[in-house]
Amino acid sequence: MPRDTHSLRKPSPLNSASRWLGLLCGAAANAVGPACAWAGEAPARADLYVSPAGNDQWSGTLPEPNGQKTDGPFATVQQAQRAVRDLKKGAGPKPVTVVLRGGTYFLEAPLAFTPEDSGTAAAPVVYAAYPGERPVLSGGARLTGWQRVEVEGQGRWQLRIPEVQRGEWQFSQLFVNDERRFRPRLPKEGYHHIVKELAPSEAAQGKGYDRFGFRPGDVRSDWSNLNDVELLAFHQWSMSRLRVGSIDDARNVVTATGPTCNPSYWAGLQRGNRFLVENVKEALDTPGQFYLDRPAGVLTYLPLPGESPEAVEVIAPRLDQLVLLKGQPEVGLPVEYLEFRGLTFAHTNWNVPETGYSFPQAEASIAAAVSAVGAHDCVWAGCELAHLGGYGLDLGQACQRNRVENCELWDLGAGGIRIGTQGYEADESKVAGHNVVRNCALAHGGRMHPAAIGVWIGHSPHNRIEHNDIHDFYYTGLSVGWRWGYAESNAHHNAIERNHVYNIGQAVLSDMGGIYTLGPSPGSVIRLNRFHDIDAYTYGGWGIYFDEGTSDILAENNLVYRTKTGGFHQHYGKENRFVNNILAFARVGQIQRTRPEPHRSFVFERNLVLWGEGPLLHGNWSDNQYLLDRNLYWHVGEGEITFAGMSLDKWREKGQDANSLIADPLFVDPAKDDFRLKDGSPAASVGFVPFDLSDTGRPANLATGRVPADMPRAFPPPVPVPPLPIEEGFEESQVGAKAPAAQTYEGNETRTARVTDETAFEGKHCLKFIDGPDQKNVWDPHVFWDPNFSEGTVVGRFALMHTAGAVIYHEWRDASQPYRVGPSLTVRGDGSLAVKGRDDIQVQLPAGQWVQFEIICGFGDGATGKYSLTVTLPGQQPQRFADLPCDPECRSLRWLGFCAHGTEDAVFYLDGLALSDRGE
Repeated sequence: MPRDTHSLRKPSPLNSASRWLGLLCGAAANAVGPACAWAGEAPARADLYVSPAGNDQWSGTLPEPNGQKTDGPFATVQQAQRAVRDLKKGAGPKPVTVVLRGGTYFLEAPLAFTPEDSGTAAAPVVYAAYPGERPVLSGGARLTGWQRVEVEGQGRWQLRIPEVQRGEWQFSQLFVNDERRFRPRLPKEGYHHIVKELAPSEAAQGKGYDRFGFRPGDVRSDWSNLNDVELLAFHQWSMSRLRVGSIDDARNVVTATGPTCNPSYWAGLQRGNRFLVENVKEALDTPGQFYLDRPAGVLTYLPLPGESPEAVEVIAPRLDQLVLLKGQPEVGLPVEYLEFRGLTFAHTNWNVPETGYSFPQAEASIAAAVSAVGAHDCVWAGCELAHLGGYGLDLGQACQRNRVENCELWDLGAGGIRIGTQGYEADESKVAGHNVVRNCALAHGGRMHPAAIGVWIGHSPHNRIEHNDIHDFYYTGLSVGWRWGYAESNAHHNAIERNHVYNIGQAVLSDMGGIYTLGPSPGSVIRLNRFHDIDAYTYGGWGIYFDEGTSDILAENNLVYRTKTGGFHQHYGKENRFVNNILAFARVGQIQRTRPEPHRSFVFERNLVLWGEGPLLHGNWSDNQYLLDRNLYWHVGEGEITFAGMSLDKWREKGQDANSLIADPLFVDPAKDDFRLKDGSPAASVGFVPFDLSDTGRPANLATGRVPADMPRAFPPPVPVPPLPIEEGFEESQVGAKAPAAQTYEGNETRTARVTDETAFEGKHCLKFIDGPDQKNVWDPHVFWDPNFSEGTVVGRFALMHTAGAVIYHEWRDASQPYRVGPSLTVRGDGSLAVKGRDDIQVQLPAGQWVQFEIICGFGDGATGKYSLTVTLPGQQPQRFADLPCDPECRSLRWLGFCAHGTEDAVFYLDGLALSDRGE
C-alpha cells in the first residue's frame, strides 16, 4: 500500500504568519517564563530545523536545503531529538530551540522524551512551529491508490491494505480532508432498545453483564465479520463498547465477547436501555461512511458529493499515542523544562479490545495522544490536538507546574485534558499538581467515547483551570476530584475560574453536569464561570453538581441557565458554600439535594433564582442540615411558590430563608441570556453583588478559526422508548436472583421475592414471594415492571400459585402523581378472588395449584375505563369477566406489579408472565 512519510502542504490563509506569531507570542506573554522568540518573520534564534524536505544525514542547522542539496534541515523530529542531546553535552546548559517547518510528519512510533531530554529554568528545550507554517505530528498514514467501484448503482472507493489483511493494522476511524468520518451504524436514526434483561453468562458472573434480548432483526447472525460488529450499550453515565460474540436467533439473544465493567445495575444491560450496532458491513449505504473489512484487507469508502480520490487527503490512524514524556518519579528524575509551541498533534487510533471495552466513569482509562508522567515545568502553548481516538493530553503521576495555554483540542474520540491519577497518592512527590490550563478551546469531544470529560482532575491539588471554552461534550464539561465519600483525597485547592461551559450532555447520558465534583476538596473554588445548555437523557443534567462526598468547596459568582434538572445539585457532602450565583430556567427543579446526613450539607445564600418550570426545591429536604438565606426567588409562570411543599412561612419556621425575598430580580433580558441587572433591582436588598462575565471564556482574539463552531453529532438525539413487552418465565435467572428487568422491594432479608426451583408453572423456575408480619410496609415484598405501553390493547397473562394465608395484590398503573389505576385484583388469604369495583365475582383459587390469569385492557385512545379478565382454574374451563371497571384516565401502563400484601407467614408463586399488544 502506498504510504507517504511526509507531506509538504501549502499554508492556507488560516495559517498566516501573523496569526501564528500572535498565537505563540500571546501564549508566551500570558505565561510566566521565557519571552516569545517569534518576534519577526523567523525565530530570533533556532538551533535546529526539521522539514519534510530535510534529510537526517544533514546538520539540521539550516531552515531549508542549500542550493547544492548537501545540507539543510533534518527530516524527522527523532533526529532533532538526538541532536539536542548532543548539544546539551557541550560546555554549560544553554537554551535549545528546534523549529519544525510546515507539513505532516507521519510518526512510526510515539516520540518518547526522558529525563535526558530535559532543559532547565534558564535553558529550556523548545520544539516550535516555524512562523506562518503548520507542522503536524501525525499518528496516521496517508491512503492512496483508491479504485472506483459501483455497487447497486452507488459509487464507492476501495483500497486493498495488505497490512490489515495480515492482522498488523486495524483502525476504527478515518479522516478525510481534515474531517472525521464514521462507520455504518444501526439503526439509521435513533436507537434500538433492549427488550429482555438476562443474567450474565457463566464466564461473566461477578464481573458484569454480557448478554441481552433484542427485537427480531435488530441484531443479525448473518452479518459479515460478526465478531467485528460492535454493540454500543448505553448505561446511566457511561457507555460500553462490546463486541458480538454469538447470536441465538431462536431466542433473539446476543452475547458479547466480554462483560461490562461492573455487576451493579448501573453497568447493566437492562430492559429499556438503548443500544446501537456499529461497524455493520451490510449497513454501509450513506455517503461519508467507511467500512474496513479486516479479513479481506479492504477499506471501502462512500464519498461525499464532489469528492474524488485525486483531490482528497485520506488519513487512517496507526498510533494510539504520539508523544510520551517519561519521567521517573520513583527515583526523582523528571522530564522538565520542555516546551511545545505551535505544533499540531493529530490522527491517533483506538480499537475496541477483543473482549470489549467498558469503564465505570469519565473514560479515565483511555490513552491520550500526548501523555506525561513525572513532567515538571513543561509547556504546551499555541498547540492543536485534533482528530484523536482518545484523550488529548494527560498530565499523570507527578506532573507538576506544567502549563497548557492557548491550545485548541477538538474532534476528540474521548476527552480533552486529564490531570492527576485515579488513585490516592500518599507520597507528595508523586502527586500531580500546580498545573495550569488557560485560554484553551476544548470542543467536540466524545466522538468514540461519550462519557469523556472536557477537563478532568483526579487526585491532584493546586491546579488552575481558567478562561477556557468547553463545549459539545456528551457527559460533563469539568470534573474535579476522584474520591467517592469522605476519605482523604489529593484533590484540593483547585481553582475553576472564568470558563465558558455549554452544550453539554445533549441528552445522550445521565447523571452529569457542567461541572462535577467528588470528595473532600478544601480550598477549591468554582468562580465566575458561565454554564448553560446542560441536558441529560433521563435524570441529571445539572449546572453545578456536587456528587458523593463533595466537601468544603466554594461556588460563587457563577451564571447557570437552561439546565435540565437544576442549576445546583448536591448528592451528599458537607460544608459547601454556594454564594452569589445566578440560576435560571432549569426545567425539572432549580435546586436539588438528595441525601440527608447528620451534618450541614451546604450553605446557599445571596443567590438569584429565576424559573418557569418545575419546583424551586427538588429532592430530599426532610431534615434541616442546610442553610438557605438572603436569596431572591422569582417564578415567571403561574402558581404559588412553595418550598419543598411548604409555604414560605412554614419554611421559615424551619429556620430557612428568613431574609430571602420573592421578587422579580429585573434582569435586562433573560430570554436572550442577558442577566445583567436593571436599575432598581431588589437583588441588592438580599446582599447580592453583581459580577462581570465579559471576559469569561477564551479570549476571542486567540481563536485560529480551525475549530468548527458545530460538528455533526456523534450520537443521535433521544427518541421515545418503545413499548417493552414482557415474556418472563424466570428460566434464564439463577435460583435466588431477583426478577430480571423489574424493580424488587423487600421488607427484610427473610421477606423476599426471589427466583426458586421449588415449583414452576412451566419449565423449572418461578418467582417466590415470602410474606410475614415483621415488615415496615404491608405491601412488601413487591415486584413491578415498567412496560411503557401508551397506545393499543394490551394483553397480560400470568400464573399464580396461592398458599394458605397469602394475600396477593396485582395492579396496573400509569406514571401520574398521584397514579391512576387500571386493572386491579386481590387474592385474599383464603384464596378468594376480589376484583376492584365488582363484588359479584366469585372465584376460589385452590391452594397449592397453578391458576392462569389473562387481562385485556386498552390504553391511549383505546382507554375506555373497562377491561376483561379470564381466570382458568386447574382442570376447568376458563371463566371470563367482561367490562370490569377501571379509571378511564389511566391511559398508559407504566407499572405492572405484584405485592405480598398480607400480615401472616405465607408464600405464593408467580410464573409465565407475558405482556404484549394484542396486535403483535
